[in-house]
Formats: sequence, structure tokens, C-alpha cells
Amino acid sequence: MSERLFVFAVNAQTDVCHTHHSRAQGVTPTLPPLADWLGAGVDTDEIELFTLQDIGDLRLSDYVDLAFAPEDIPSDAARRMNALEGSVLLVPGRALSGDLAPGAALTLIASLPLAQADHSAALPKATMDTLTGGNDAPVIMPRHLGTLPWLILGLALVALILLWVS
Repeated sequence: MSERLFVFAVNAQTDVCHTHHSRAQGVTPTLPPLADWLGAGVDTDEIELFTLQDIGDLRLSDYVDLAFAPEDIPSDAARRMNALEGSVLLVPGRALSGDLAPGAALTLIASLPLAQADHSAALPKATMDTLTGGNDAPVIMPRHLGTLPWLILGLALVALILLWVS
């Protein structure tokens, strides 16, 4: 089963901004009872809760596309997301511990599949010939430049000092 992103309209009054960006800036707001709202345990480092005013003129569907890279946002889901007002809660499935059972504080607007890496391919084992370019390829070792770079840097520094002094 693929990872999902749950997009909720928040029916409760809140003006909390808790996003990946705000966490990176060290902002730690007091969060509402998200576990009660979602009916499941939640990793608050994975979710985003904000008012739509916080993203300015950016449509919510565009924000979700940029921030979470879903596989697809169906047009009806994008329409519902872009029509929202107030606050939204974005919850990736990996943030939940337990089955999702949202309460009256939330309305599910969309459940979007998130893009995931596909590691199912069988790759051939690399050989030494592949790594070195074959037996006929010359091995080029980096040259040690010694003091030449330092000499050039020193001369350039002396020239700059002379220009500055005169």
C-alpha cells in the first residue's frame, strides 16, 4: 500500500502555524490536541498545521504539490482544497500510529498517494572492469601540485596589498 497524505479542513478555531519551515526556524507553538482530533497517535514533526493566510496567494493544491510531491492531485480534490478557508492540517500516513479516526474538529478533504522510490529492480553486480573502465583504460592518478598554488596565492596577495597601499 502506498504512503498517503491526508488533507483536512480544521473545523476548530486555531491560528497555529506548525510547518516544516517553522520547525526549521525553531518555532515551537502550543499545538491543539491532534491525537484527539485524528483518533490516533501522531508524530508532530511530520505534520503541518497552518491557516491558509500563511501561504498568501499560493493555492493549497500547489503548496501540497511543492511540499509533499504527491503522485497526483485529482482535479476534484484540487478544487476542494483550493476552495478551503481557515486552517488546514496536512498529515502524511507515516506520522500516524494507529488507525485514523478523525473527530468533529476535522473534515477530510483529500487522501493523496505520495510518490515513493521503487527499489524493486534487480541490478547487475558491478565488476572491477566496470569500475575501472576495462583492462585497457589507463589509470590516471592525481598529481601533487606541491607549493605552486601557495606561491601563486602569495604573489596575488602581495599584488593586492601593493595596490591598496598606493
